[in-house]
Amino acid sequence: MRSGILRKIGIYGVLAATTLTMLLLPMSSDAAAVVTTGVVSNNIHDNDYTQYRQVAQSYLCNNGDGTLSRVENFGDIVMVEYFDGTYNVIGHKFLKMELPKFGGCWCGAKYNYVLFGQDNPEKKGDVECIRVVQYNKNWDRVGALSIKNCYTTIPFDECNTDMTEYGDELYIRMGHRTYDDRQATMTIAMRQSNRSKIQVQANVAAGSGAYGDVVATFIDSSDEKIVTVDHSLNYPRGINASRYDVKAGTGNFVTSVKKAEVMSLNGDLNTYSPFTGVSGLEVSGQYDLIVGRTTPGGANSGSYNVFIAAVPKNNFDTKAVKLAFPTGYAYGDTFTVSAPYIVKVSGEQFVVLWEVYQGAGELERVDYVYVDGSGQMTSQVQTIQGCLSDCQPVVYNGQVVWYTSNGSKTTMYSVPASGGVPYASPQVTTAKVAGSIDYSQVYDFGYYINRYPDVRVLYQNDPEGALWHFIHCGMPEGRQGSDNFDPQVYYNKNADLRASFGADWTAYYMHFINYGAAEGRRARLEK
Repeated sequence: MRSGILRKIGIYGVLAATTLTMLLLPMSSDAAAVVTTGVVSNNIHDNDYTQYRQVAQSYLCNNGDGTLSRVENFGDIVMVEYFDGTYNVIGHKFLKMELPKFGGCWCGAKYNYVLFGQDNPEKKGDVECIRVVQYNKNWDRVGALSIKNCYTTIPFDECNTDMTEYGDELYIRMGHRTYDDRQATMTIAMRQSNRSKIQVQANVAAGSGAYGDVVATFIDSSDEKIVTVDHSLNYPRGINASRYDVKAGTGNFVTSVKKAEVMSLNGDLNTYSPFTGVSGLEVSGQYDLIVGRTTPGGANSGSYNVFIAAVPKNNFDTKAVKLAFPTGYAYGDTFTVSAPYIVKVSGEQFVVLWEVYQGAGELERVDYVYVDGSGQMTSQVQTIQGCLSDCQPVVYNGQVVWYTSNGSKTTMYSVPASGGVPYASPQVTTAKVAGSIDYSQVYDFGYYINRYPDVRVLYQNDPEGALWHFIHCGMPEGRQGSDNFDPQVYYNKNADLRASFGADWTAYYMHFINYGAAEGRRARLEK
């Protein structure tokens, strides 16, 4: 039992007599512990965001001593509930709501943090808009940093909050509403040892790494560089990654940044659906990994697919972004997915999880896949019976663990942190010739089915069907069939062909097959 943990049940009317039952559900070899504690809350399915993320209300913290903490905001108080290694409840603590608004929780190596805030409608510089409260690992209050004069009328506005640390510095990324009534990102750097403010970035300035009209934001500093990803509904509209040039942990962080557009959401040809959303960021040795969901083919579809984007650190550029799609639901499909989570297990090993729905119905099904440091899947997609919530999964005792609450029922879910059935590309003979025409200059089966989820669903084990689709649908639509030939590049770089072919996309492919390749005409971006 950890010192200072409340042992009395029934405090504040939140808890009743505690009982515990263990239930193993028939979901592969994975277990769900159903814990009845008398705590009444409801976070089940609360990760099912469309675009606008919200500040999560529930968290899990690996305490590093074999125990696990559940942290949940109840509006007028924050509860910390402790579990042992088999999910027995061993105690509770309660944290005071120090300001009216809850802004998020984060558990670091040495300290835990909770953010509180209050509105500042009169735009006064002496109003404490944000308070960063620091606790030790026993959740005893240590002290706080007060943020005033920060160009803020509404803290935690229309966006989630994320935190990270490097050395003695804590970085906080969140949404807020500015004095000129614009929603934007805010970034706070704090020195943990004395809870002093290092820098606050509260306004949007060109090249600064701050964005306006942001509905989701994430931050990481684990590799000595600060990297962020933001979903902006204004220019540049899309999912944008930023890598700050200054080394993390060295003081002021607002310097020049490198930027990469992960997904453009401007509604142009070949861009992604405006209903796309970003939901996670992690960093490997060579890549920044970003997850989210998007609709097939840029369409306003009821079906979403999970995407994994990998941005190389040594070539941090829009053209270098690599995308993978663990799911492949086609336009009009009845299946769809929730916003996915990404969990870092080690420097080069990750787990991506999402919930699957059918139409408006809840299947109580969670799918997950193992991913390497380059964002490539290393296992087949696995399935368990269960649900997700707004609780970010964490690594605990060799498992990836999260919880859901549904009334008085709290369920602890887990999947192995490593393993899974190895991923294997379909073992098929790939067709590249149709009639008398060899399409190998512009078409590759593996590239085509992995680039377009709708094609993969229909043709991943049918190479002849995939080639048929490419010839009769893909080429007329201007879809890219191989890394060797990008029709948009070929169109842009050859004015004589534009004058002859106009918008006849098929003609560009056929010209490259018959003449362009031999002439050495440029057909892809330089790498």
